[in-house]
Amino acid sequence: MILPKKAVQEMEPYDPPLEGRRDKLRLDFSENTVGPSPRVLKALEKLNDNEFACYPEYTKFINKIASNINVSPQEILLTNASDEAIKVIYDTYIEKGDEIVIPIPTFTMFRVYADIAEAKVKSVSYAKNLTFPTKKVLDAITKKTKILILVNPNNPTGTPIEKKDLFKIVEKAAKTETIVIIDEAYYQFSEETALGLIGKFDNLFILQTFSKAYGLAGLRLGYIASDPDNIKNLKRVASPYSVNTAAMVAASTAIDDQDYLKWYVGEVKKGKKVLEEGLKQLKIKTFPTTGNFLIANFGKKAIEIKDQLKEKGILVRDRSHLPLLKDCLRVSIGTSSQAKQFIQTLREILGK
Repeated sequence: MILPKKAVQEMEPYDPPLEGRRDKLRLDFSENTVGPSPRVLKALEKLNDNEFACYPEYTKFINKIASNINVSPQEILLTNASDEAIKVIYDTYIEKGDEIVIPIPTFTMFRVYADIAEAKVKSVSYAKNLTFPTKKVLDAITKKTKILILVNPNNPTGTPIEKKDLFKIVEKAAKTETIVIIDEAYYQFSEETALGLIGKFDNLFILQTFSKAYGLAGLRLGYIASDPDNIKNLKRVASPYSVNTAAMVAASTAIDDQDYLKWYVGEVKKGKKVLEEGLKQLKIKTFPTTGNFLIANFGKKAIEIKDQLKEKGILVRDRSHLPLLKDCLRVSIGTSSQAKQFIQTLREILGK
């Protein structure tokens, strides 16, 4: 057998349970739980043979994204979802042994790609109550820090970062020439974004995606917003055709249907109230969240409850192996009716 490089041999595999989910209530991966705007499917049906046979053209779509989020087209790089965005930034800037500061627990791929790049990871723990560790993050930033990771709101905890704290962190990082990556996969739900800081700080890279609120996780599409010179450097490394035509057509149509987006985000906010109140009545501890998911502590029977929910067609995500999240499951919120379905099913399980 031909062995991979040592760093890969030593890595723990990331193997999320993605199979056999289509016919269930998907409250496990923070996806849109009802699908994209109905206009998206109609737009995809109109694709012709030329659009399938030719390599994709990006300019028109980049202009639309730029207009939608109020940046210039030169400040946008399309990526095959946020996963590729992380890897492209690492591949562009990280040398072996460079330091990456990562508050934990957070999105696994930040660590996975850091290990592949043979970077040195400095982990900073969230507080026990899962609030953001502002002081510890500020203290962790030194001249040795090449990249700092911020996820706002954080996955899997749902933790937001206060605006004033975010500004302090980015400002200090700029002084040490530290790159700050802010993953804003859930910003439509939190209604907070740092896009307005791009023109003020050239060390800032913001990741956004169509996988969550827009309901296009299966098409794998996101983008990086950053200083134009940074985007030029990233383009040297990025694959020239990693975003496909069908994904762009779907996302472009989704952007046009802002009424649908507002409806779904509104439904999630209603569902959040139902979920939090229902779990409170069941005496299950939850933590504050500004995402479309929450962390709940189900105690010693967390895995047993997760498995029983699955038997009844409801999927939730086990996060109990992560730091600070012992006995915890992550539950996507979904619509108000889906939240009611979850709570009713959970009552039946706990009643037994």
